[in-house]
Amino acid sequence: MIKVMEAGFYTTIQDQGRFGFRHLGVPTSGPMDSQAFRLANALLPLKDEQTVFECTLTGPILEINAPLRFVVTGANVPIDLDGQPCAMNQVHFAPKGSRLKFGKISTGVRFYLRFEAIFDLPKYFDSVSFYPALGSPSRLEKGDELSIVSFPNHTKVAHAKVNIAQDYLRLSKLDVQPGTDWERLTTAQQKQLMEETHKVLAQNRMGYRLSSTIVVTAPQLLSQLILPGMVQLTPSGEILIATADCQVSGGYLQVLCLSEEALAVLVQKREGEQLTFRNTLPQKQP
Repeated sequence: MIKVMEAGFYTTIQDQGRFGFRHLGVPTSGPMDSQAFRLANALLPLKDEQTVFECTLTGPILEINAPLRFVVTGANVPIDLDGQPCAMNQVHFAPKGSRLKFGKISTGVRFYLRFEAIFDLPKYFDSVSFYPALGSPSRLEKGDELSIVSFPNHTKVAHAKVNIAQDYLRLSKLDVQPGTDWERLTTAQQKQLMEETHKVLAQNRMGYRLSSTIVVTAPQLLSQLILPGMVQLTPSGEILIATADCQVSGGYLQVLCLSEEALAVLVQKREGEQLTFRNTLPQKQP
């Protein structure tokens, strides 16, 4: 069992997400930063099990009542296991009865904690990813207890450190391609969108809201499919970028689409940070 002594600012349980249910209005959910999620599962693989703790801004304090291995990826955060510091992107061993806690994130927004264990968690539409509209909790709370179904019982663990580049946490350019409504913008508006610096105004698991000075007059649109990474432009000029828990459809102009790598960069940005777009398609010759 793992007991939540302190929950941190916003800690959820995520797996790879739920697929095949968007026609029912059910979003994909899953990890915000798929790059850090995949790294955690690659460093500590467990057959048919990909569950992680997604921790935002501050991490939890956990009491670990089983001998478990764990790894932390994503945003840079101090890790403390019974008073001893632990490195990120490296597998560690937590003895039964140990306490794991985290400091304040220094770079980025979200980090991922993975244990080598299978937890007893309810599934909603084939996924344990938290999404409150389906009946699951919105986040972990102080006092929560997570039962463990099974885990490998390690008594001795030694691992070489793996050096992983964390450069993406400091990037400020988002690689994009034109969206379905790109051609509805004038050439001047397209140029302005790509050259302007955009500030993060707000963010959560549904999406990011960025500043812009573009004002568009667009015809009324029918609702269109929305997927994580789609960049929408509102009539007032604000930019909305869909992320893991985004709605399945919407009627704003879909002007750009982020690459998976760019989406990982975006979801590690805080309010007030600045971003620009970079078109990854070859430019047409005049």
